[in-house]
Amino acid sequence: MKPINVVIIENENISRIGAATILSETGAIQVCGVAKYGKQGIEIVDKEKPDIVIINIDLPDIDGIDVISTIKSKHASIRIVVMTANSSRDTINAAISNGADCYYAKNSVREEVGERFVEAVMAAYNNESWIDPTINRILIDSLRSNDTPDRNALDLLSDFSNKEITVLQLAAGGMKNNEIANVMYVSEGTVRSYLHNSFIKLGVKDRLNAIREAIRLGILSFTDMKIEEEVTQETHTRVKTNQKSQKDTAKTSNKGYKGWVA
Repeated sequence: MKPINVVIIENENISRIGAATILSETGAIQVCGVAKYGKQGIEIVDKEKPDIVIINIDLPDIDGIDVISTIKSKHASIRIVVMTANSSRDTINAAISNGADCYYAKNSVREEVGERFVEAVMAAYNNESWIDPTINRILIDSLRSNDTPDRNALDLLSDFSNKEITVLQLAAGGMKNNEIANVMYVSEGTVRSYLHNSFIKLGVKDRLNAIREAIRLGILSFTDMKIEEEVTQETHTRVKTNQKSQKDTAKTSNKGYKGWVA
């Protein structure tokens, strides 16, 4: 199997070396470049064209947000994983708005660091969006605190089918496409179709921004998401159990619900 190529842009030596070691130990991920500075990192990305770039927001020469924006503007298919201790609302929103696909908090509990970090990287590789559970509430509170939406949410809500809303709720609650398909008894293709229709209606291009926009407009709410998660927990557990043997074989797969995987 072709290795997953990753470039790490991280100014802290310990974090940079640790991240490279954790990823290399998976056996499926190859670190093809490391950089301490943003400008150097952009040059390496231009040369290597990796599958994934891991970026610390607080770089010494260039703001990490600008690095994300530059990489995405030049290489739209490259997935971005933010790896930082910066969990301010403005930083989180800016990173996601400029193209970050996954957001990993470096201040995670030590015992979970390796597992969560690999989970974030694999989510990015699988075209999923992953938000570290330690900052989920920060992001949601930020979205809920916005002023009156610039579009009529009630009119927009009427454009959605019940199944499209359900798919958004389950995605926001942490389920992946195959898990949503199992819960709703439909194919993964149907789930992707529902999500694609929602993207068009919300004016976004990916799942994470669809969920953010749906929360901002009041189409989804934090309360609704918690209720949905409780209702589907038993089924979610069953789906995870059924996939265990496959995930044990592919050691880089997720081991359970750890973050917001949309």
